[in-house]
Amino acid sequence: MIVDGNTPDQAAGQQDPEAAGATRWSWLGRHGPQTLVGALVVAVVGSGVGALMTSLTSGGGEDAKARPPAASAAPASAAVPACFNATCTGVDPKDAGCGDGAVTIADDWVSTMHVEIRYSGRCRVVWGKLTGAQVGDTMEIATSPSQRQRATVITGHTKYTPMLPVGRQFSTQVSAVSVKGDPEHDIPADYTLRVGADQDDVGTKSGRG
Repeated sequence: MIVDGNTPDQAAGQQDPEAAGATRWSWLGRHGPQTLVGALVVAVVGSGVGALMTSLTSGGGEDAKARPPAASAAPASAAVPACFNATCTGVDPKDAGCGDGAVTIADDWVSTMHVEIRYSGRCRVVWGKLTGAQVGDTMEIATSPSQRQRATVITGHTKYTPMLPVGRQFSTQVSAVSVKGDPEHDIPADYTLRVGADQDDVGTKSGRG
């Protein structure tokens, strides 16, 4: 006998709302609230792990962009000289790199003319330096009667002699000649300015160029 006017198929396709609610509460009663909370924790943790992995694989996100670059390597030290001691004989001190760290161990003046003896411990050599000179002026350095180097001013007002080797004990002399003189600075023609030094003068003077 049909009571509510619905066919059996229609009745099967519908569900009483109160019955549906009872079913949901029945599931929660069987599995307990812990199950629901656990599911939520798993979902949250899974989202966090996914975000972390994305950050790692993309290079750290904003933190990576803000990270300063690695420090560059320290600058290299001064170049090794091209010669040492006897192999520097007759070589220009600047060309050989012996001028780096060299010191003036003796010097003297006449008006604007200045002569120096330069010493390099790295190359263990000496040479002469003349400034305030005129074209044609000459300079010579000697460590013995047979060990001499000479230079002539061709252009400008500064000149270096080639180098001479020295031992730990040495004596050296430099002489500079104002060949034509310099009347403007009261230096007569053929005026000779001399200066000497030995190993005891090393370390007592400045390292000016």
